[in-house]
Amino acid sequence: MRRVFVYLAGLFGLKEKRKTQPEKVKSLVVSNYSQEKISQILRELENYMQIHKPYLATGYNIKSLAQELGMPGYQLSAFLNRQMGINFNDYLNQYRIAYCKELIHDGTAGSLNLKGLATKCGFHNRNTFTLAFKKFTGYTPSFYSRQFKLQNFKSGKVVAFRNAKNEHQKEVKIL
Repeated sequence: MRRVFVYLAGLFGLKEKRKTQPEKVKSLVVSNYSQEKISQILRELENYMQIHKPYLATGYNIKSLAQELGMPGYQLSAFLNRQMGINFNDYLNQYRIAYCKELIHDGTAGSLNLKGLATKCGFHNRNTFTLAFKKFTGYTPSFYSRQFKLQNFKSGKVVAFRNAKNEHQKEVKIL
């Protein structure tokens, strides 16, 4: 019985060491970046997100983004967490929500139901979309969209409405 206990204690002890050692390495790698290197990574990250819009792909992950940027996934994760103070999912969802707000503002979202809007913005399901939208805007997508339409109605702004196939666009000045 004692042998089993010693064996299990040794086995768990080894696993603990394996879990903590890579974290120390990750921390050192990111904390040793110069301010110039941090700025470079930020620029590359921002440029890639703006030009390629990978956040619109459902299921996009940190490994894919890291490959595109030419760095290991663990370094990108550590960079986002330590330098930007945000995890990968929240980083990606910020872009998705900003894109969704653009669709609402330009009238494209009006022809989509909530599931369609979520999918168009890169979310896998409606619930995740609603939670992320509320996290970053303070409102549900439906409420935000209604308030935007109501605000434009009251101010008399021109709102673009598009049909589902985006074949025709009609601008209406609200009186």
